[in-house]
Amino acid sequence: MAATEMSSSPHPVDSAADYRDLCIRAAQEFLHTIVVVDDRATYGEQEKVTELIEPSFGGSSSESLDSSVDFEPGGALLDVSVLTDASADIGLTCAVLRPTQDEQDDGTLNRRLVRAARRADVLVLDWQLNDAGDGQAALALLSEVAAEDQLGQGRLRLVCFYTSHPDLESVFRAVQDHLGGAVLSSSGPSDSSLWLDCGCMRVVVLAKAGGLAIGSVDSALQVEESDLPQKLVEEFAALTSGLVSNVAVASLAAVRADAHRLLTRFSVGLDKPFLSHRFYEGGPESEELVVRLIADEIKTLLDSADVRRWMEPKAIVHWAEEHIADQVELTVKRKTAVISKIELVDAISGSDHRGQFEVTNQAIAGHKFNLGREFKETITGILASDGSAEGLDYDFARLTCLARNDPSPFPGDRTPILTEGTVVRGRRGQEKIYLLCSMPLCDTVRVGGERPFPFVVLKSVGSSDRYDFVALSPEGERLHLAFSTGKHYDTVRHTFAGDTSGVVRSRKRSGRHTQFVFFDAERKPWVWVAELRFQHAHRKLNDLGAAASRVGLDEASILRAASQRK
Repeated sequence: MAATEMSSSPHPVDSAADYRDLCIRAAQEFLHTIVVVDDRATYGEQEKVTELIEPSFGGSSSESLDSSVDFEPGGALLDVSVLTDASADIGLTCAVLRPTQDEQDDGTLNRRLVRAARRADVLVLDWQLNDAGDGQAALALLSEVAAEDQLGQGRLRLVCFYTSHPDLESVFRAVQDHLGGAVLSSSGPSDSSLWLDCGCMRVVVLAKAGGLAIGSVDSALQVEESDLPQKLVEEFAALTSGLVSNVAVASLAAVRADAHRLLTRFSVGLDKPFLSHRFYEGGPESEELVVRLIADEIKTLLDSADVRRWMEPKAIVHWAEEHIADQVELTVKRKTAVISKIELVDAISGSDHRGQFEVTNQAIAGHKFNLGREFKETITGILASDGSAEGLDYDFARLTCLARNDPSPFPGDRTPILTEGTVVRGRRGQEKIYLLCSMPLCDTVRVGGERPFPFVVLKSVGSSDRYDFVALSPEGERLHLAFSTGKHYDTVRHTFAGDTSGVVRSRKRSGRHTQFVFFDAERKPWVWVAELRFQHAHRKLNDLGAAASRVGLDEASILRAASQRK
């Protein structure tokens, strides 16, 4: 545990002992708030129950049930002072809700917890709330929070059932049955903890150390209040474990830590010049300008926090120790080759290889080969031997070229607008056609009446063909889309009308798959597919403009041939 304590090191990566410790440190940078629900929460020292004594028949009933005896069938006490102090020691804030039976019955607890959970990273629930030994009250709270999370397009969440129930396996099975199909994977017999993976949510079951009859529980599952916060950090790290995800959570932590700098830059004094600017330039584009300025300032914060260090060579070496075998088998020219872990780590952690790195084939004496020449496009298949390489490469490519590609970035009533880089799908008879909006960004706002929008035709091709973009279709199928700058003459136009805010906005269509649909002036539907990242779209459209403005020459064939030599 000492390896994960706060350090005076300039960066957590420098003091990480191994990959697990690295991920725990990233999680600890991110985590802020724990919310605990326990009807047995107390403050200060309380007498612990060590045995049950049968009351004598000589005393009165009031004496045998004296309220000073510290035992109830609801389970062990929770020492709030110990828990909150331990949380503060590692930089976390812990809030505790102690519900009464009435608050539990009338829904007050559910409403209160759902609101608190919107700001909490970790929830800790007692299984036996107000003597409800079957856990139904706790499971109802879990359902309420999970449903609220789904309305917000899902959020990263750790839920811990912290209980003195003597049969943790039955608690675990009850939670698993309750979550049903939401469970993607779960702990096995050889695991030292009881956990359920539900995508964005991880559920763990832990025992209150020292609880009555807890002696039958595996000691690895028993946790003291003083150790619970650190254990929760370690469990949360399982949700964010990864080089790329470590950068993501560290980035969010950096923004929260330096929020004051952001607020200083965007002070209340800027309201008046902004309103003046808005008066001359209009509403939507002025609002978008401020959003872009804030985004740029956030990038400055991330640079100051040096978040890229979470995936520097030292971090990659830690990752490799966890994920790469001592020897890696691969196929080169239809023959089996074996390379060492050391050489593969050198290849992926080096900064100047640029895809050219010679390795030794340990299966054939004296044989070496260039890794980049044999694997011209990707070595993901070498790093992921479980057959997932193609899908992982696709997901990474989609992340780099698309700003949005599914309904999740549009919570509530928000819907996509038609702008530069928007990809839509329509039909020509029975054929599906894909178009890329090439209208300059400044012309997609202040759209009063009807306005023709230019589109570039995209061709849907196979994964082995040449393509420029990848995206998921509205039905979740993989698309590979080709963009030809040479065929600028294939540009088409469709006319759309703006709404009251001066933009062309889609309408949400619910069904088996949520879709967003633009209707042109002829009421023809165009289904929103994706939105390219601005630089990606702008570069392609710039290439298109260059092709359209090129100068044609009549020249000697020998000059034309000479200019095309390699």
